[in-house]
Amino acid sequence: MKLIEWLDSRTGVRKLMTRALEEEIQGGARWAYVFGSGLAVVFLTQLVTGLMLMATYTPSVHDAWSSVFYIQHRVTSGWFIRGMHHYGAQAMMVVMGMHLLQVTIYGAYKKPREVQWWLGLALMGATVGLAITGYLLPWDQKGYWATTVATNIAGSTPAIGAQVREVVVGGAQYGQSTLTRLYAAHVGALPGLIGILLLLHVLLYRRHGPTAPAGANLAIKQAYYPWQIVRDVSFAVFVLLVVALVTINVGAPLDAPADPSVQYPPRPEWYFLWLYQALNLVPGNLESLVTLGIPALVGGFLFALPFIDRKPTNRLRDRLGIITPVLLGACAIVGLTAMSLNADAHDAKFQAQRRDADSRAARAVQLARNGIPPEGPLLMLANDPLTGGRDTFSDKCTSCHVMNGHGRRRAPEHTGFASREWLLNFLRNPRGERFFAHTRIDGMRSQARLGEPALEAVTEFLFAEGREPQDPPVNAALVARGSHVFETKCMECHVYRGEGDYLAEGGPNLTGYASRTWIARQIATPAAASQYGELNTMPAFADQLSEAQIRTIAAYLRLQRFE
Repeated sequence: MKLIEWLDSRTGVRKLMTRALEEEIQGGARWAYVFGSGLAVVFLTQLVTGLMLMATYTPSVHDAWSSVFYIQHRVTSGWFIRGMHHYGAQAMMVVMGMHLLQVTIYGAYKKPREVQWWLGLALMGATVGLAITGYLLPWDQKGYWATTVATNIAGSTPAIGAQVREVVVGGAQYGQSTLTRLYAAHVGALPGLIGILLLLHVLLYRRHGPTAPAGANLAIKQAYYPWQIVRDVSFAVFVLLVVALVTINVGAPLDAPADPSVQYPPRPEWYFLWLYQALNLVPGNLESLVTLGIPALVGGFLFALPFIDRKPTNRLRDRLGIITPVLLGACAIVGLTAMSLNADAHDAKFQAQRRDADSRAARAVQLARNGIPPEGPLLMLANDPLTGGRDTFSDKCTSCHVMNGHGRRRAPEHTGFASREWLLNFLRNPRGERFFAHTRIDGMRSQARLGEPALEAVTEFLFAEGREPQDPPVNAALVARGSHVFETKCMECHVYRGEGDYLAEGGPNLTGYASRTWIARQIATPAAASQYGELNTMPAFADQLSEAQIRTIAAYLRLQRFE
């Protein structure tokens, strides 16, 4: 108590608090007045959670993703802090839109509140900037490509677009300069600007008070405390509870590490989908009208609204013609956003790419749980057969081989390569469409004459050649029978453990067939004597790929036996 008295005697804090809490509200307290204070509370929450994230986050293209993974999966309650920050930013956009509509409908931009209105518009722009600069910071695929879309939209602006993009990106390509600039804006410039604008906005709000709706009984006056503050606190708590529930039940997403060489379905964040959809609806030569025209038109109209609407009344029906563009704009934003979401939901190609991206993200997190190498998460993925191996295969091999429905059929299909099903069908019809039909290898005949029991035994024998200790066990008795059939029927053309090819047909050596070593040898030097020799038409990749890339492709192909 003595401390409060000491502080009050030097600062007058009690008088300030009394004036703030006992200030009368003409027309009485209303739920319509809660959006501004709710927005301020969410912004303060963003500041607190942002500072907590900064304690661990590393603003580096090499380490940003790793640090966000660490926050999400290693820091105590880090997932919750990041989720509150992530969804809090989206809540700000929603509450900001609601606040703008409420102020417009109530006519709170009219004299003498013009400056307060303009400060609010500046706050809206800074808040959008805060959102744009924030979603790149995890340096994941979603943030990278969403930023790409956003900066490309800005870059298409006539006259100044190229300069704006260069300032934001920091060069011709997205990289460390881009991340550094957006990080500086996100944690320094924009929060400081918002803080100043918010202070000025609140000071003018306290000076003029809220705008009562038309028809309100101005004779009714209620103190800010407790009548309005209870509503403000209730709304703010409600918003934070919604954010917390979404965080707990959904969690903040973390896509795979940013890699521009990997195909990804680029989309901006949901609150910019309306602009993205608008761009898709116009021809390319009219895009500048959307990127420049719409923002300039909307911004100019909102800025000029206090001058356009000079009616002495704030009754809605008397001003409906004036504020109709704002209401129609809100409906257009909702409609275009819904159109974009619906288009993506019915776009089979987009959905396939989205599933692939989600699978890659889940795999990245799974690998990171076992440790991220010092070289960074991209090397972690590059060395993983299910990501790096698949990527390299898709880039280098699908021009001749089909895999899971993708690729050209100029050589054997590799979907389910060396699985029991693949091997059995190969033995039945090696010249079939899935196998050698499109190659010049025509010396091997169908082995169906051996009978299904013998084919199944040889299949199990060959399948066992590629087995590793961690794999499920094979049928040992069937392998033994298959070995006998192979020795008596197949070694005329094939070498096995140093013996065979008695007819000098030049068939590949099947020792360790479909093992990582065998596959890697086939990729690196397919024309070697141990592989297809003179029958080979496959290009050698020993000089095109690194040893690590060959190993990951080999591991990826070996895993097809389990698909």
